[in-house]
Amino acid sequence: MSKKKRADKKQKETDKKSRLISSLNQYMPWIGGILFFLFAGFLLMGPNYEYLLAVQERSLFTANADFFHNLIATPGGMVHWLGCFFTQFFYHPILGCSLLIFIWLCIYAVSFRAFRLPKSWGIGALVPLFALLCSILDLGYWLYYLKIQGYWFSESLAYLFTLLGVWGSHYFRSPYRIFYLAGWTILAYPLLGWYALLGSILILLVHQVSSSKEKRESFRFSLIGLPLIGIVPLVWYYFYDQMRLEEAWTYGFPLFQTEESTSWITSLPFFVLILSSLLLACINRMYPKAKSSNRPLYAFLVQVFLFIGCCVCTLSANFDDPNYHCELKMYRHMQERNWQAVIEEAEKQSQRPTRPIIVMRNIALMNTGEWGKRAFRFESNSISPYTRDSLRVEMSRTIAPMVYFQYGKLNYANRWAIENGVEFGFKVNDLKILAHSAILSGEKKAASKYIKLLEETTFHQKEARKLKKWLKQSEKADSAFALIRELHQHDSNLLDSDNGECEIYLTHNFATTMNVDSKPLQEVTLNYAMLCKSSQLFWPRFFQYVALHPNEEIPIHYQEAAFLYATLEQPPFASQLPLDRENLQSRYAAFFNAVQTQVRYGQTEQQAGEAVKAQHGRTFWWYYFFGMAPIPSF
Repeated sequence: MSKKKRADKKQKETDKKSRLISSLNQYMPWIGGILFFLFAGFLLMGPNYEYLLAVQERSLFTANADFFHNLIATPGGMVHWLGCFFTQFFYHPILGCSLLIFIWLCIYAVSFRAFRLPKSWGIGALVPLFALLCSILDLGYWLYYLKIQGYWFSESLAYLFTLLGVWGSHYFRSPYRIFYLAGWTILAYPLLGWYALLGSILILLVHQVSSSKEKRESFRFSLIGLPLIGIVPLVWYYFYDQMRLEEAWTYGFPLFQTEESTSWITSLPFFVLILSSLLLACINRMYPKAKSSNRPLYAFLVQVFLFIGCCVCTLSANFDDPNYHCELKMYRHMQERNWQAVIEEAEKQSQRPTRPIIVMRNIALMNTGEWGKRAFRFESNSISPYTRDSLRVEMSRTIAPMVYFQYGKLNYANRWAIENGVEFGFKVNDLKILAHSAILSGEKKAASKYIKLLEETTFHQKEARKLKKWLKQSEKADSAFALIRELHQHDSNLLDSDNGECEIYLTHNFATTMNVDSKPLQEVTLNYAMLCKSSQLFWPRFFQYVALHPNEEIPIHYQEAAFLYATLEQPPFASQLPLDRENLQSRYAAFFNAVQTQVRYGQTEQQAGEAVKAQHGRTFWWYYFFGMAPIPSF
């Protein structure tokens, strides 16, 4: 074969590959779009299914005028109202997820029109969508501290309206485009907040780039448009009482702040959203150069690596802490009073739990009557909740209202539900706790008010009807919440001060309480005395338990505690204790010898405890010597 034929054949093969890659570039927006929506659907409905359920419980939408007027009293209030409306559909996660993905699909389609993107570089339109996906998946414990109403939908809706505004500007010729920009900025600002200004900047940038041949007209457009962007928020500032002057140009930008910390990491997706939008607005200038350079392979590789990079970043942003998701599951089961499911979730945990997991686990054991049999068969040492920033997670802001409610501390349940509602906005979860507490307390007017708000939601009307029946027939509520009623009636319900430390307050309160009238309350006080590792608190409550449960087998953990204190202190009544001495003696001897063996090998106390944990960690003895008490020193 001659050199010319070989060269022609090679050129044909090159042309064929080039046509194939060019064809892939043309279909890349479709391919990338489908892959993104499958990827987003998997992340939302797979590892974050429980998170979506928690989201709708910690949001609220009511179909009344007051709710609407409260939200639109600030710039961007309209999209937050719409965001609250759509967020409630996470009650059925697959429905809420489908709606969210549909909005992203609209954003993706409108992006091509708004920025006039060429198909061969259209995969870049997915970058803002990845940023919006990250903004939902990376919240973690900010779920409890978030003050932005309807956040999970409002940001996507606001960005969609922004792109629609940019798209609309293409239908106005140069002399009239400035009037469109002015109208958009003035009218969109109260509806979208800072997104309206982002849209104005994008309109300027898109037409600045596309009209490079008409420099005089482009200069005039910018000369009028830029001051307009600066002036409009200043004018609207005088119509809003809740907005400070320095916030006028950024009002509504998602900031994650508490009194103690600010998380710029959590706001990072929105900086990416802004930057990627500005770059997409410039793509028209870049495209002719890319086309003339005839490098389809380069464009293809850039899009592939861009998509892969976005997927990797999204996976790293996903808040997949096992304890966090375990807390969400346990809390939902506790709401449903499915105590066995709460215990099963605690059993599944392979790493050290957080304090909320331990607290909810103990509540479940209390309700199943197994606290004295199984409490120390679980991990007792805890770790702090995992956060990616300086956020300090407090139980008073997360599960305290429900915890206080389960222990019959209705005043404290009300106090923290209302305080959190005032601070972060009332949620469905808050209304349910307030309504239940009011019914059990006999406060019919207050209960009716909370039930009425639940009736105005879309998916919690069934719960409201059930609460209405309980309000009229209190014996049904007494039957459903018999243990809570018992604890509430026999324990002090005074509202003093817990200093925001829910578990410490409960431990101190119950460990120092003596009660002879209620078996459930007396057993709670005994268990908390054991958690405090105090024999002075334990003995009187142990003997009271024995007196209230004659001829009953004493749970194993109570026996272990009594045997340990008797062995350490040798009280005069030790020989009279109703214990299974033979079994306890042999087991304790094995535990003691195992620890001593580890110490002789040069292990520290903590190392020795970890070494014998697999064999002896399911006992009160291990907890007493190596476990972490709720109150370090009593």
